[in-house]
Amino acid sequence: MDYKKQIIERVESFYLDVVEEFKEAEMQIIKDSKFKMIFKKKNYDGNIEHLKKCKKIALNIDVDDIEIPSDDKLAKQVVKAFEKCLVLFNNLCDTHSRLQIGLKNKAENKENMKFSDYKELFQKVQTARNSLNSALHEMDIVYTDFAYDEDEDPSIEYLE
Repeated sequence: MDYKKQIIERVESFYLDVVEEFKEAEMQIIKDSKFKMIFKKKNYDGNIEHLKKCKKIALNIDVDDIEIPSDDKLAKQVVKAFEKCLVLFNNLCDTHSRLQIGLKNKAENKENMKFSDYKELFQKVQTARNSLNSALHEMDIVYTDFAYDEDEDPSIEYLE
């Protein structure tokens, strides 16, 4: 398989397999955090496992084995941006997991977690998410140019 297709395949796998799975995990965490759920038992362990699953899938995406010609600077930019996204994604999963662990310990073990501690962990999650979103945006810019194929027919085929 040619190196461009390999890069495109792995970036698309990241978006489809990892980011979509992470969105599901985050939606469950948000659902558990709603005020109407205040008296219901939260599934912190399930949330943590879901985040770990997302991270594990991301860790299995590797681009080091792709041989990129030295003159293809755009491909190298895409791979560099993609690797940055993978690192930031893993950091987001770790940070989110730490927040879930802190909330679990407070709920189940009655450990003392000050609001300031929660606020600090929550801010770290927000910072990690913002960093990832910024890196994804930067990658999307170079990836769009990279993935565009001038030989493809841009016309839309209609089903009859």
